[in-house]
Amino acid sequence: MHNVAYELAHTAPRGTPIPVLLLVAHAETHRIRMEQGSDKYGSSIHPWLDCPDIDRVLDGWWRHRSSLPHAHFVDDANYLAHALSYANRHAEAYEVFEAIGPYATRLPWTYCGDPTQLFLRHRAWARKAIATG
Repeated sequence: MHNVAYELAHTAPRGTPIPVLLLVAHAETHRIRMEQGSDKYGSSIHPWLDCPDIDRVLDGWWRHRSSLPHAHFVDDANYLAHALSYANRHAEAYEVFEAIGPYATRLPWTYCGDPTQLFLRHRAWARKAIATG
């Protein structure tokens, strides 16, 4: 899964959401680990801390995306907001949350707890990060 995601992300034209597959792969790996009871990541809480794939998604898709959202924009943007949030990059997540609006998706938020509660909490933290900038 990770190999395919990396290959597609690195060959995708800039501005396409294909790099989000990297974050989907991380989220799925996290889900599998949690289901297997392997909830320990050493010194990190989630696999998104110090994850260079977040920057690949920001540079490959988010910063060069079309002004017209694609059919799965909300799904893709939720994966990016989730990754930024769990990487403690709340100020960067603000723009993503604003683009999402109130449209939280079940995945990937449900992999870490109650999806609605987590979405709202991290969106509030993103807004606070911008306000206290």
